[in-house]
Amino acid sequence: MKLLIVAASMILSASAFALSSTTHDYSQVLGAIKLDNACITDSEVRSINPVKVCTNLEAHTTNNGGEIGSHTDWVCTAWENQNLAYSRAFEKTVCLKYAPVNEASSGECLKYGKVADFLPATIKVRTVTTHGEASTERTSWFSFPACE
Repeated sequence: MKLLIVAASMILSASAFALSSTTHDYSQVLGAIKLDNACITDSEVRSINPVKVCTNLEAHTTNNGGEIGSHTDWVCTAWENQNLAYSRAFEKTVCLKYAPVNEASSGECLKYGKVADFLPATIKVRTVTTHGEASTERTSWFSFPACE
């Protein structure tokens, strides 16, 4: 019985320290809107609830602790809650021409360019959960609700 309790507590403590991150191919379209706060119309993706946005960014330059030169940090000094909306149409950079794969080349990109794309109503989402040194990956589909 003690062994069962120890095993259960280890599983619970391991899950308490699990970290999850979610990624998808449309971050540049959503901007500051999180998936669980996004809805779509025919032409836009919008925030369902207002999003906290930095409205004033200031440069703070400091010395490098006696080293030559200085370092500039950008600090937000004012915030505002805003309803956000972005176009579902966007441009993305892709490889237009690859080098042939052979002994001298691994198929690297020779030419990049921009192509038009459109945020679909359903996207593929990858969630990686890390438990210490081990991790698991899950792929699922997310459908945006229609904006009211």
